[in-house]
Amino acid sequence: MKDMDAALQLVARNDRQAHFVGKRSTEMVAHAESALGIRFPPTYRKFLTELGAGDIAGEEFYGVTTNTFVSSSVPNGIWLTLEERKGGLPSPLVIVYATGDGTWFALDTSEVDSQGESPVVSWTPGSSMSNRRLVRVADDFGQFFLHTIREALSGLDRTVS
Repeated sequence: MKDMDAALQLVARNDRQAHFVGKRSTEMVAHAESALGIRFPPTYRKFLTELGAGDIAGEEFYGVTTNTFVSSSVPNGIWLTLEERKGGLPSPLVIVYATGDGTWFALDTSEVDSQGESPVVSWTPGSSMSNRRLVRVADDFGQFFLHTIREALSGLDRTVS
């Protein structure tokens, strides 16, 4: 949670570069979990209840935008995850970010540590399924979020500490 708190402070200090939908209610987050049939890890839950979904310095993070998961669009990560499941995305994965080259970064909720956290993994349609391997990119969403926004802001020559 320490990384998530640091990331939220970084977003607040760079608010001119940040465009998030805003706080989502715990009821809306619970509805998203129900729609996916999973439980979100604590750092991602905090992201959703504090920021919802959106971008900073051009890096877009998927989350909850509305309670509508049937007909929506990015950055609604719940809708996107449900859509990608139709094409083979494993059901424990929750898409949180796109690389732009067809690879998704997702929470792997099939793996939960003692703090309730799940790792962020990369998943590429077709190739990830062929070898049944997911590549771990971060131990939890907070670590992933902090690292990604630090990199994005450093490219803008902003203070990122």
